[in-house]
Amino acid sequence: MIGLKWSDVDFNTRTLSIKRSANYHYSSKEWKIGEPKSEAGKRTIPLTDEAIRILKLQKKKNNMIKPIQIEWANFVFLCQTGTLIKNEAYNSMLDKLCKAAGIPKFSLHSLRHTFATRCIELGMKPKTLQVLLGHSNINITMNLYVHITEDEKRKEIEKIMSDLKVV
Repeated sequence: MIGLKWSDVDFNTRTLSIKRSANYHYSSKEWKIGEPKSEAGKRTIPLTDEAIRILKLQKKKNNMIKPIQIEWANFVFLCQTGTLIKNEAYNSMLDKLCKAAGIPKFSLHSLRHTFATRCIELGMKPKTLQVLLGHSNINITMNLYVHITEDEKRKEIEKIMSDLKVV
């Protein structure tokens, strides 16, 4: 998300392309912009209506930032000072929101796990989910990112209950 540039977003085809990653290194006090961890990490993702709405809103927000440093001008997610937003800023905001809502705190990365779990629960094909998440191996997707809830176990048992009855 941090490495996303406007040139990666295509509003006409309603897609975004993942072409780079961006990480702030506190030890050197500099941003490292590079390629995704694997070839599978380079991908094109179809966008939902909500994602399109958020991206258009972000474009308006960026237009209000003055000045934007030239090296960051094409990036999608900028802070008020016109530079990239560090991961910790997102996690700090999530911590505050969780506290206000009275729920246990979680990290931004946890949302990838939640997305993966919900996609499988809603019937998405595992291979499609693997590609969307940018995993090189389906085992990573299914064994590390998809979690089975108690509710989901109950629903699956209810589906097969009548076939398991002894007559």
